[in-house]
This record gives sequence, C-alpha cells and structure tokens, in this order.
Amino acid sequence: MNRLARFAFVVALGFAVWQWGQAATVHAKAWLAPILIERAWADSQAHRVEVKPWPWADTWPVARLSVPVLGIEQFVLAGANGAALPFGPGHLSGTALPGRTGTIVIAGHRDTHFRFAATLALGTVIVLESIDGTRRRYRVQDKAIVDSRANELRVDENQDMLILVTCEPTTVLSTRGPYRLVVSAPQTDSSI
Repeated sequence: MNRLARFAFVVALGFAVWQWGQAATVHAKAWLAPILIERAWADSQAHRVEVKPWPWADTWPVARLSVPVLGIEQFVLAGANGAALPFGPGHLSGTALPGRTGTIVIAGHRDTHFRFAATLALGTVIVLESIDGTRRRYRVQDKAIVDSRANELRVDENQDMLILVTCEPTTVLSTRGPYRLVVSAPQTDSSI
C-alpha cells in the first residue's frame, strides 16, 4: 500500500470513529437526560427550589404533565427554547407558571415529546403538577391548526387555562413551515 492510500485509509478510519463517537454521545444523552431531569424534579419538590438537572443546564423542571388516559407523563422544563425543547416540553416564559392563576403555555416538538398532542380527543383530561405538589386538572376543549404568521397566541391572565403548542403538525402537507397545532384546555377544578 502506498503512502497516499495509507493516508486516505487513516483519514477515513478517523472520520468513521469520530462519527460513531458523535452518534454514541447523542444516544448517551438521550438515555441519561430523563434520569437527571427526574432527579432534579424530586430535589426541586423536596427543597422548593429550582434544581438544574446537570451543572451546565440552561433549564430545570417546573412541572410534571400527565395524560392518564394515554399513559403520558413528562417533565416540563423552564423555557420553550433550544436549550429545553430537545429534553422535554418547555414552559413559555411570560405565561403563568404551573400552579399559579392564569394561562399556562407549554410547547413541545410534535415528533418527540408532544407526539401525543395530535391524538388528544376533546374532553381528554390533562393533569399538571407544580413544584409545590399542587395538581390541577385541565380538560381539552379545542384543537386547531393555526398559521403562526397570521395568528398571535392570545393569553388571558385571568383565565385558568392550559395551552399546548406543537411545531409543524403532521396533518399539514408541508414538512417545514409556520403551522402549529394549538390545544386549549380550561382548568376543571382548583386542585386535586
């Protein structure tokens, strides 16, 4: 084997090892993150403070969302941004915090954590637990696909409502675009 062929082989082998390492890192994060988030949630509830799941995290769990009829249970993270959404649904800053009066908006990707949102039937009960242990029930009242360019999400500070928002609903033919699935669920009682 001449020098050029050996060099090409070493470069190709190095590239393959690097790619496999990257893939292994992604899978390791996907396996470990939920465990760390659940521990942070338990610590947050025990000490009534915000606990980050790992030291360099830009987010922390603020609520536990469950849909009992579908067997869904997820931790909602602070911020509906790129730091939180890969690891779970995110609470939209500027809307009511879980456990407080007002409209709570939670966003999630439709192909991961909010995959279930498209299957929610009207009348489905969603339970949201806050850090202080308060559990509130919400009942799905409306589902709509909206064009985010034409419709601004309206939040009523005086209405106890949960709004779930997903990106790029599967019912729209376009794979990318401004369309969102918005699920509205008014609170059914003060707490359970």
